[in-house]
Amino acid sequence: MNTLIELVQAYGLWIIFLITLFQSIGLPLPAFAILIVTAAVTPAKAVDIIALLLTATFGSLTGDIILYFAGKRLGTSILGKLCRISLSPDSCVSSSADIFKRYGPPALTVLKFVPGLSTLAPVVAGVYAMPIVSFIIFSSIAAALYGISAISLGVIFRHEIGSLIATLTEFGKLGVVIVITAFGIYLFAKWLQRYRLIKQFKTDRVTVNDLFELLQQSSGPIIFDARPADQRTRNGFIPGSISISDHNLNEIANLYSAHDEIIVYCSCPNELTAAKYAQKLRKTGLKRIRPLLGGVDEWAKSGGSIAFN
Repeated sequence: MNTLIELVQAYGLWIIFLITLFQSIGLPLPAFAILIVTAAVTPAKAVDIIALLLTATFGSLTGDIILYFAGKRLGTSILGKLCRISLSPDSCVSSSADIFKRYGPPALTVLKFVPGLSTLAPVVAGVYAMPIVSFIIFSSIAAALYGISAISLGVIFRHEIGSLIATLTEFGKLGVVIVITAFGIYLFAKWLQRYRLIKQFKTDRVTVNDLFELLQQSSGPIIFDARPADQRTRNGFIPGSISISDHNLNEIANLYSAHDEIIVYCSCPNELTAAKYAQKLRKTGLKRIRPLLGGVDEWAKSGGSIAFN
């Protein structure tokens, strides 16, 4: 444990820069907790605290800018890669897109504190061409607030954290094992949360070919589009599909409670958003609900038509 503390004290700013950068681009690192501990073991001098804050802010902002330009250049395709890296069972772009639509660039300051969405928000900002000046201003504010919150906790609880570190130090190698184990448990819990949701609907997905056949039947399925409304408008949708969101979930549940076949699609890896809405609809009493394997992208690749408003 002493070695870890010496490492933080010797290379603290570089470590903080890299950790905040890597967390910003989607790696599941506990940057907030590491910032708290680093602030607690950093000398209580204004210059050292300011240097720590500036480093954390710059690292986080650098990651956000990388994602912004990735979203601007690659479009929604980059979202799929980030969803695979992130351990947060988020709703892909829907939540961040909805918040941007409602509050604009200032929403970045809020999304920075939301696991999963903090990574997706800069990409969504790039995809939907948020002005770069506005993005940098509000991303800087968000990164600074994030750093101030963590560092303040480290400074306020310096003695308590120091006592905890001293206790772990007394255990020697066992103290290191405890820290590593705690981090491992954190990662496993996040992964398990996502895995359970994916597995729950994995065996109950409907393929595009199955959907083609269902549409030929007289009592074809009801199809719900779980993507955000602006993505539906920009990229088109499966003809006849109905937009679904948390705002109209109860209304939809009441209208289609007697329907035998309901399909939900999105454009996320593992159909995560579709699976989440299928789960929500089942809780309202609907029974036969299946996510579309591959989502709207697979539908288009297989020759399915795409409609636009």
